[in-house]
Amino acid sequence: EDLLVLRKTVKSFLAVCQQCLSNVNTPVKEQAFMLLCDLLMIFSHQLMTGGREGLQPLVFNPDSGLQSELLSFVMDHVFIDQDDENQSMGDEEDEANKIEALHKRRNLLAAFSKLIIYDIVDMHAAADIFKHYMKYYNDYGDIIKETLSKTRQIDKIQCAKTLILSLQQLFNELVQEQGPNLDRTSAHVSGIKELARRFALTFGLDQIKTREAVATLHKDGIEFAFKYQNQKGQDYPPPNLAFLEVLSEFSSKLLRQDKK
Repeated sequence: EDLLVLRKTVKSFLAVCQQCLSNVNTPVKEQAFMLLCDLLMIFSHQLMTGGREGLQPLVFNPDSGLQSELLSFVMDHVFIDQDDENQSMGDEEDEANKIEALHKRRNLLAAFSKLIIYDIVDMHAAADIFKHYMKYYNDYGDIIKETLSKTRQIDKIQCAKTLILSLQQLFNELVQEQGPNLDRTSAHVSGIKELARRFALTFGLDQIKTREAVATLHKDGIEFAFKYQNQKGQDYPPPNLAFLEVLSEFSSKLLRQDKK
């Protein structure tokens, strides 16, 4: 009975925190976000490890709606241009505020990344994190790299699918901006290829160990490249065909027999 009372209390508090994510006051939103991440960690499936199955009523798994809200919060409050925040301060004060703001954003990202690493939030949510690896390398590179490393330890195949998904998202964003006839020599396309190259390096040198994950990544990438027909007709190349150039950055990781 005590467990049920506690469950009810935690559930109510989670609901209040979730509502606060849409508060107009940024510090309130940030505090609510951190509380949600902490509570979801405490009351996750990890609670039942070590023979504590009796605590099952206290386990809370965030539904897709809450997961989406948390991810949106990260996109809106972590991956932002710092110059948008402080504009009318003195140099020293401005610099101190920038450092403090960056520290806060790093904490927000680390809290959400932990939910991914501990399988509380679906791994595919990490695609939105991974795609920012190059752009925000100086600010969050270490956190993103650690998240990638840990997710790979959990599930190599799912991690590979998440990596290719992040590249597909960037490619789609570029097509929306520039239209289907991409300039393959443009800095934007080169940027996606460079990110793919960085991802490829994380697979290491043991091709046997990473064989299945790399093959899955290629399969998903090729399917994406040929997913849609050209609106002009079958005689014209698929609109996503240029994605094969991005995918080629992983070719060196394929075993020879898997290239056929």
